[in-house]
Amino acid sequence: MEVARGRRARRAGYTLTEMLVVLVIIGLISAIVVPQTLGQMDRAKVRAARLKMESVAAALEMYSADLAQYPTGAQGLEALMDPPEGMAEWAGPYLSDPALIKDPWGRAIVYAPPATPGDRFSLTSYGADGAPGGEGFKRDIVLQAAR
Repeated sequence: MEVARGRRARRAGYTLTEMLVVLVIIGLISAIVVPQTLGQMDRAKVRAARLKMESVAAALEMYSADLAQYPTGAQGLEALMDPPEGMAEWAGPYLSDPALIKDPWGRAIVYAPPATPGDRFSLTSYGADGAPGGEGFKRDIVLQAAR
């Protein structure tokens, strides 16, 4: 009986080789899965930026329908949430969530009002890097209003 117990005790546990093989397999799986997951997160942020910008564009159109003009550059997108001075016809708020005027990276969406009546406004997010230009997920996301 004592001999059988000793054999079982020696067999219990894992060898160093078995542990290393498991660690290598986990490392290989991680090397394949993690980059793909990070790419999905970047794509999701780009989609979220476009959706936010479309919501802001719709709010700008409602603002324009009520006041017959878009907010000026000085008023900015804040005019969609708080009435600008001297705007008695303001029927807002046109956006209820201040987070909508920020892109998924936490930076303000850039609003360029129309230069002349009849022109289009544009909304821009500078992407993941926060700088103009860029490539891939760092490129600018621009939404121009339809006439």
